[in-house]
Amino acid sequence: MSTVGTQIPGSVEVRPVDTDPQPNTSFLQLAMTALRLTTSAAAAANVTKNSSISDRNNNTVRHRKQYTLDEVSYHDTFGDCWIVLYDRVYDISNFLQVHPGGHDVLMEHAGRDATIAFTGHSQAAIASLQLYEIGELPPHECIYRCIGKLSATIMPD
Repeated sequence: MSTVGTQIPGSVEVRPVDTDPQPNTSFLQLAMTALRLTTSAAAAANVTKNSSISDRNNNTVRHRKQYTLDEVSYHDTFGDCWIVLYDRVYDISNFLQVHPGGHDVLMEHAGRDATIAFTGHSQAAIASLQLYEIGELPPHECIYRCIGKLSATIMPD
């Protein structure tokens, strides 16, 4: 007994599968449009996250999303861990389990500025920070990257 093309009481109608080897062109057009929109939206989000332009001297200037210290403080759990280093914000949630010093060291500074604790790390550690960078502090909360003031000499770019 086949239920294909019949109405089963209390359920939805079951219809036979379209066995046409040529897919519907309008469906393909719709799928391609969706793919283009998804790709362009992802590219736009990437540009917005950390876009870069050139200034008057042809130096590359990156524009980063700004997070306040208050916003960072909400991300202080093992599954959602942000820290601030040299006025930049880093999402280190995925790094906690692979940190050579253990996750406890990082969790002590979760949701806060960890610059002092980070001082003394290797150049390799400093270079790896860019993998986790998600933004920066607003200018009125900056301590290390202040225009017109002294700044630390060993800071990640």
